[in-house]
Order: sequence, then structure tokens, then C-alpha cells
Amino acid sequence: MDNVTLIRIIAGGLAVSVFLLPLYILPTILAWKKQHRIQILLLNLLLGWTVLGWVGALVWALVTRRPIRTNSALGSFVQNAETPRRAWLAFAQLVLSR
Repeated sequence: MDNVTLIRIIAGGLAVSVFLLPLYILPTILAWKKQHRIQILLLNLLLGWTVLGWVGALVWALVTRRPIRTNSALGSFVQNAETPRRAWLAFAQLVLSR
């Protein structure tokens, strides 16, 4: 094998790595601002080399959770409370006022 062939092999490997590495970590990139980003990162790193693990991490990264519906009065009481104790007191006040 001459030097030109070796250089072509190395250059081809680098070119393929530049395109395939971002594709491999795509689920992690998509999930970076979501709640389960560490779990998705671990799934992608540990089982991403299997097609099923990579697809599972991609689906998990794309799925968004539905917001929890709350009673508007209770939600405003709890959001305005600064401590958990005040939240419980606001909840008790809401229940007793009905």
C-alpha cells in the first residue's frame, strides 16, 4: 500500500466521521433542552450502536409531555406561594372557602 492510498483511506474515514457522528448523536442534540436529557444521552451512548436503541432514543427525544392540567384557582394559589408551607396553606384556604 502506497502513501497516496493510505491518505485516501484516512481522508475518507474522517469525511464519513464528520457526517455520521452528528447523525449518531442526533437524539441527544434534540433532547438537550428537555427534562430527560441525561437518560436519553445514556441510552444513546450505551445502546445507540443498535438500531433499536438509536430509534428508541430518537423517539423519546421527539416525544413531548403534555402539561398537567390544574384547577386555575389552585394553580394561581400554588404559583404565588413562595414556600411549600404557604402552598399547603393556600390549598387549605381554597378547600375551606368552598
